[in-house]
Amino acid sequence: RKPRAYGGVAPREFTDFLLRALEPIVRNLAPGGSLALNVSPDSFMEGSPARSLLIEEVTLAICRQLDLHLMDRVVWANPSRPPGPVRWASISRQQLCATYEYVLWFTNDPHACFADNRRVLLPHTERHKALMAAGGETRRTSYGDGAHRLRPGSFGRETEGRIPRNVLSFTHHGGVHAERRRAAIAAGLPAHGACMPLGLARFLVEFMTRKGDLVVDCFGGWLTSALAAEQTGRRWIATEMMGEYIMGAAHPFRTAEGFAANFSMEAAR
Repeated sequence: RKPRAYGGVAPREFTDFLLRALEPIVRNLAPGGSLALNVSPDSFMEGSPARSLLIEEVTLAICRQLDLHLMDRVVWANPSRPPGPVRWASISRQQLCATYEYVLWFTNDPHACFADNRRVLLPHTERHKALMAAGGETRRTSYGDGAHRLRPGSFGRETEGRIPRNVLSFTHHGGVHAERRRAAIAAGLPAHGACMPLGLARFLVEFMTRKGDLVVDCFGGWLTSALAAEQTGRRWIATEMMGEYIMGAAHPFRTAEGFAANFSMEAAR
């Protein structure tokens, strides 16, 4: 309802707009490939503190019209997100301050999906390390009416790391983002107002793709997904309708092998 500097479409047109953008990517998606879509749930009914059903409508449309399967609604929690929604949280006080967005994750073949959580394992906690060193649990008990059972030796096997939860915490601040922002402003270019954190992009790229795979982003922005692919040994294609953002996004790529650019906006016209 309040488009950013790069514009937008009316809420009633958003789902169709999204399907048109995604269709050629989905049509060429490798068997078992993934589609990750970061969408904010902070869309409200007009003049109301009640949230719209936009997320649900988008999810159903992608599954039914693009023939994809929903794998998960991964939650991205952003601890540095400014307080809001201002009208409903700070003025009417009917909502809590929002801190999360969804990453809707789809695939064209759930059984062949080549996402692998072993590529994004986290370090074990000190407590778990001590438990593994001791050979695991010594207790025999159950919780939740038997839904969860502990046996002697449970959690004692040495593993490479712990599996991440599907609630991810990444701040949108960071070195690369700040560096790009400074470079863009110094060059007289607009700073992108809705940047995905590089940490989140890297996590998704490493989890959902293998080295050498092709990562495609049709809403390239400041090329954060492309940078994550570049850093992790994936190939990438990104498109972006705002030439000024591409010019600002080029800063971290200048040292990449084979980098070349022609930023003549006159030539582009």
